Formats: sequence, C-alpha cells, structure tokens
Amino acid sequence: MSTLERHWPVFILGTQRSGTTLLTRVLTAHPEIYIQNELELPHIFNEDTTTDGVINRIKSEIKRTHSIYVDDLLAQNKTTIWGLKDPQLTEHIDVLRNFLPRSKFIIIVRDGRGVANSYMENKWGLGTNAYTGAIRWKSEVQQQMEFMNECPGNFLFIRFEDMIKDLKTTMINVCNHLDLPFDETMLSYNKKESHFKINQENRHTFKKPDIKLADKWMNQLSKHEINIVENVSGELLSELKYELVGEKIKMGLIEKLYFKIHQAIIGEIQLQFKWRKFRLKDAIRDFKKGNNNL
Repeated sequence: MSTLERHWPVFILGTQRSGTTLLTRVLTAHPEIYIQNELELPHIFNEDTTTDGVINRIKSEIKRTHSIYVDDLLAQNKTTIWGLKDPQLTEHIDVLRNFLPRSKFIIIVRDGRGVANSYMENKWGLGTNAYTGAIRWKSEVQQQMEFMNECPGNFLFIRFEDMIKDLKTTMINVCNHLDLPFDETMLSYNKKESHFKINQENRHTFKKPDIKLADKWMNQLSKHEINIVENVSGELLSELKYELVGEKIKMGLIEKLYFKIHQAIIGEIQLQFKWRKFRLKDAIRDFKKGNNNL
C-alpha cells in the first residue's frame, strides 16, 4: 500500500458473533497494523458522508475515546495499515461504496447456525430464536457479498472456521491482501496487550484459537432449531461450503408469527437491559474518573 493510500482505512465487516473481534485481535498483533475495534458509528456516519468527512470523524473518535492519534502513528511509521472493525458497518454500505476502489475490505463469515446460537446464548436482542437469528444472519451476509461483488479485487472473504483451524494460512492471505509481509507475532496475538478491555463477550479472543467454538452449535441447538436455521438459510449455507445436517421442514404461518412476536417482545427487553447495563458502567467509570481528578 503506497504512502498516499495509507490515508485510506481498511474496513472489516461481518455479522455480530462472526469472529470480527478475534480477527481484529490477530491483525493488531502485527507491528504495522492498527485496527480500531468498534466506535459510536452514529457519530461517524450521521453528518458529512464524503470520504474525507468519514475518515476525519473516525480518527477523531479514536482520539476522543482511546487517546490514539492515527496520523501520528502513520507519520512516525509505527503503523502502515489502519482501519475500523464494526459489525454494524453493514448498515452503512451505501457510504462505504464511496471508499471504492481506494480502501480495502475484509469480510469474515461464520456458519449461520453458530451465529444464531450465539445470538440466543448472549441475549443481546439480535436474534431471540433460531428463526429470527437465521433471517438476520442471511440478510446481513447477503448484503456483504453483494457489496463485495461490486469490486472483488478490493475484498478478501474469509470464514471464521477456516481461521480457527489454520490461523497461519488465513493470516498469510490477509497480509497478502493488505500488501504486507506476514509476521509470526500474529500467531501469538493472545500474548499481546489489547487496546480494548476483556469482557464476557470477547473473552475468547484473549485465548488461543479453539475449534470447539466453531462447532458448539451442534450440541447447543436442538434438532428442530437446526432444521429451522437451515430452512431459512440453507441455500446460502451451502453456497458458503457449510454442510447441511438437518432435515427439510416446512414451517407454518403460526410458528413463524410466534417467532416474530417473540423477537419483538423479548428482543426489546434484552436490548433495554443491555442498554441500561452499559449506561450504568459508563456512569461508574465517569464517577471514578471524576474522583481521580480531584
């Protein structure tokens, strides 16, 4: 990547619970890469949507929230590649089109059955049941793939399961995509200090890759839940080389309506609980920060 193009960020897209945070952890273990792990996207995409406007607000948000100066990292050659990872970037593909063909993109996909299971397990309100979880996964992955097909040379498409099974080969491919030499320190990402805090949701990214993470849906989803996910997204799963293991079923209108109502009610409750929990954490953090400044 030329000196001029270092101004242009790399974007990592993927659904929630698809391995985007793990990928970010591995990439930032490379001495020449800095990828920011999520920001307040409404602050970035709700104003001037020109490339310069978006880039400046990404840098400003990184500075405001993490006290990291991207331009200084680039000027001092401490970073060659910089960018942003956020599962909600899929909601802003219309703006991201402006970055083609200058920016490079990485899309990571995970088995939709694993993602639906993780939605239900984490209780974030994203997919409260197998049916709505599968619909969400299918819709977002299709949007990402359609975006990729607009300018294939700027995209690298990887599967979470392949990254877990063979981290080195996957990272060699990623480095080639970014025009960087592969660095062995990427394989020891779990030993490097992270610029984001460990929590219940990202705790596995602070450990070595574990293939059990990719397969746990097989034991946690019921047979009927597997059948439901495959009923909704079986064609896309097959296209992405995921083997179907369930039985073909026909879902009735009443069952679909029940799942949609379940999502609307339980999903809102889960979202409100998550929102209140984060607001409480922010209040405690601000209180402690205020006391430390006294």
